[in-house]
Amino acid sequence: MTSPPAPDRLAPGHRVASRYTVESVVGEGSSGVVYRAARDEDGRRVALKVIHRHLSGAPQIFRRYHREAAILKRLEGPHVVRMLDFVEEGGLLMIALEHIDGSSLEELLREHAPLEVDLAIEIALQICAALETAHAAGVVHRDLKPANVLIERPGAPPPGGQPGGAPSPLAGRVRVVDFGLAKVVHGDLMTTGLTEQGMIFGTPEYMAPEQVRGEDVDPRCDIYALGCILYEMVVGAVPFSKRTPIAVMTAHITDQPPPPRSGQRDGLISAGLEAVILRALAKDPAERHPSARAFADALRACRERRVVGHTPTSLADALSITELGLERTGLDYAATPQNDASTADVAPAVPPRERGGIGALPPGRGDVGARRDALGGGAAAAATSERASRERLLWTVVAILCAAAGIVVGTLFGAR
Repeated sequence: MTSPPAPDRLAPGHRVASRYTVESVVGEGSSGVVYRAARDEDGRRVALKVIHRHLSGAPQIFRRYHREAAILKRLEGPHVVRMLDFVEEGGLLMIALEHIDGSSLEELLREHAPLEVDLAIEIALQICAALETAHAAGVVHRDLKPANVLIERPGAPPPGGQPGGAPSPLAGRVRVVDFGLAKVVHGDLMTTGLTEQGMIFGTPEYMAPEQVRGEDVDPRCDIYALGCILYEMVVGAVPFSKRTPIAVMTAHITDQPPPPRSGQRDGLISAGLEAVILRALAKDPAERHPSARAFADALRACRERRVVGHTPTSLADALSITELGLERTGLDYAATPQNDASTADVAPAVPPRERGGIGALPPGRGDVGARRDALGGGAAAAATSERASRERLLWTVVAILCAAAGIVVGTLFGAR
């Protein structure tokens, strides 16, 4: 015997706006329920995202749904779920989306993490394509996470196929969904600072440091989130796992993630891929990949060049590797861009700040001793920066606690 639907849900067979018939519940979030439904006109299956009835009178949620619909109209690309319709009926808002026959990356990770490296890179490349589409339209997702990445069931291969004629390990496209927390950084839907000052958006495990601090964000916060996702895919755990959301958010600001190759997956993750991931996770947005396309270029370099990782045992060893003059690899793409292409950045994967001394050696000083001096100067600058960071840490923690209190108060107020 089938149990009756929850009071806040639409029953199977319910018709919406005389053009959609509800079939079943696909998922539920804090602001609404997603149904699988059929379009009466042609029987096409759609995903119907419906606001919770008890939230239909909340102005903030109401505006968010309107805004998400307007944002989705701007986005057209093979890796972004397409909006088909926007319906208002009986005080409820409903967004009809393209139905994806598949599962989320969150489900895939729950069952199979860590993923095979080639598969993880392929998924990340397709997420990069979705971010390129969004960022080109002036849209920053702000809540990129595995739950918002859908993977089609086996069927047609992803666009472009797999190099070398081999079948794609995915056998289906990756789609990015849920732009409900997205920010428009240019255009007529641009979000003003007045409406967002001091507000925090996102999911703690995938939030960039500037998001945690409640600062203004740009597309590079999505680059950071994708770095967290790629880290989780190849390592099997998120970069920062703490007991409370506040602790996780604080770690994004103050802690360095364990290098991906420091665990049991060391032999499977190349030095190049580690460098690509760590650059995406840079605390300073200016040190990350400057765009989704640049991130994708670095990933393709890792996949196609197949650099064998090497961990030097001494400074002289590291410098001798640097001077080999090898062709550009994923490590070069991961490094901070430089106009001088004479220094091949093939030292082990280290965040840019820790690596700065090798990448900017004075000309004409080829001996190891002179280079050691250059490294020493970089270390002194790094130490000064670290002291300044410590002085700001107390205020950062206070800001996070205040922001968290604001979220709790806002949630209680919205529930009323």
